[in-house]
Amino acid sequence: HSKKEYLEKVENVKPNITQKRIIEFCETKGINRIFSIGSGIASLEYCLKKLSKIPVIVSDYDSSICRLKEFKIFDDVLQIDALNDILPIDENTLVIFARIDTEFEDESLKLIFQKCKIAGVKYIWFIPAELINIRILLAEFKIFLICKLLNKKRVFCGYARTKKAFINLWSEFYKIETEFKKINRSFFLKYR
Repeated sequence: HSKKEYLEKVENVKPNITQKRIIEFCETKGINRIFSIGSGIASLEYCLKKLSKIPVIVSDYDSSICRLKEFKIFDDVLQIDALNDILPIDENTLVIFARIDTEFEDESLKLIFQKCKIAGVKYIWFIPAELINIRILLAEFKIFLICKLLNKKRVFCGYARTKKAFINLWSEFYKIETEFKKINRSFFLKYR
């Protein structure tokens, strides 16, 4: 994709109230950098960059992230392994986990929270891919039955968790920030 094609794609993503509140929060708390883990095409991060003067760094494990580096939109673009590489984060960084939870087992996700705490990160914006609920459980059960009836193997599409399971993963290091308790289907975490 060209830069023009990329911009056409991400320009269609409208900034929402949550993104505006996150920027206001960063400005009032003196957060001077946003670092996103597993950014993918970085449409969310593009909105944050467009709406603020805060430096935004995007990263991903996949080499496709390197395409974004050529566009010179973000302050930095890194191909890194969040589990094994040193993350460029500190106490003045807001870390974003946007829909990457399905890619990690519990212990791996917990390790990333621990790395953030050790680095002194005070705030994390955690956006789960999907919280398990009755609708999700019924859909999974339906797929299970269809696969059994057709004698087909199910395809693994990632890990799914409940809100309580997520809280258990980060509770040793972070707690839900009450100031941002009603963020649309995401959690704003504060250093414990």
